Amino acid sequence: MSDHQITTLSEFLKHSGARYRIFDMARRVAKISNEDFADIEKTNQPYPYPLQKTAHFGIIFWNPDLADKHYVWFLKFPLDEQGLMIQAARDEFLVMLLDRVGECMLAANEGAQIEGALKDSPYTFKPRDDKMAAFNAQASVSLAVKPSQYYEPALAYFSGQTAAQDWQMLGMQGVADVAIRLSGKQTISAVANNMVNVPEQPFITFSTFLEHAEPTITLVESLSQKLDTLLQAEPAKISLVTACLRAVSNSPAIGSVDQMVRQVLNHSEVGQDIEVLATISGRLWRILEQVELSQLFVERLAENNAGYSGFSQVLADAMYMPGLRNPIMTALRSPERSPALTQKVGELFGQPST
Repeated sequence: MSDHQITTLSEFLKHSGARYRIFDMARRVAKISNEDFADIEKTNQPYPYPLQKTAHFGIIFWNPDLADKHYVWFLKFPLDEQGLMIQAARDEFLVMLLDRVGECMLAANEGAQIEGALKDSPYTFKPRDDKMAAFNAQASVSLAVKPSQYYEPALAYFSGQTAAQDWQMLGMQGVADVAIRLSGKQTISAVANNMVNVPEQPFITFSTFLEHAEPTITLVESLSQKLDTLLQAEPAKISLVTACLRAVSNSPAIGSVDQMVRQVLNHSEVGQDIEVLATISGRLWRILEQVELSQLFVERLAENNAGYSGFSQVLADAMYMPGLRNPIMTALRSPERSPALTQKVGELFGQPST
């Protein structure tokens, strides 16, 4: 096969002889099937969860004859208004890659060419520390390798086996490993029961990683009870409210999660907080597909504590997500919308004054 016949990254990876896994690195770290990645590359389907009109991927690959040596690339590509990958950018990256590595990537000497292939490329990025820890945790599970050395102490802490005040000795990677690997009825129950005892900072950190996992109903119920307590406080602590929402955002217990969102949006003060509203649209975006919750959300957004700029920015981000534009537009155009929402919609779509 010659260079001009390799037209996608998927083809390049397959032709090189590498084994590989693809991860979404945008809003949530999650595995993407090789088939879906190929379809995204060919614009047969939109990139599912755009972040700032950009697709973010983590690609881990290895020589099947050297399975203990893995390489990782973090790549980003611009998207068009429909959330489809702009292929010209991908093509530019691919030409550079073929020029630096050649078709047989695994033939590179000692991996030096592989490691340096992306140097100075505008299509690479460095994940934040928390995203990197979540990626490492997801990758270790996907590749069936052991978690980090920090896993056991973190598990002991979050299951209540060590003192609540001893959280500063925890490694971030260990917290990520616990969140991603949380399984077993007894372990989940122990962690759920201990949530009330975990201090603010480790709770927020743990919640940050739970959004990349799929918390069970047992843990969601515990977080729901914690949210109840938070919403009864005067004033409610916004950082902890958003942590609860982020923690349950990817849970399959959608009925309980929907109720938590509804409870937050119906709170007279918390429901107007722009940080809370941005968390709902940026992490729990699926609720905006539901007529009732979408309507409730845009009504509270119209009253948010950051004014018109908060309203327009959150809406712009949400409407760029595939599948959300129509339900949001329906909510904005509701004949039963409030005067406050009517005013904001008028500003959003109104003609500039002359």
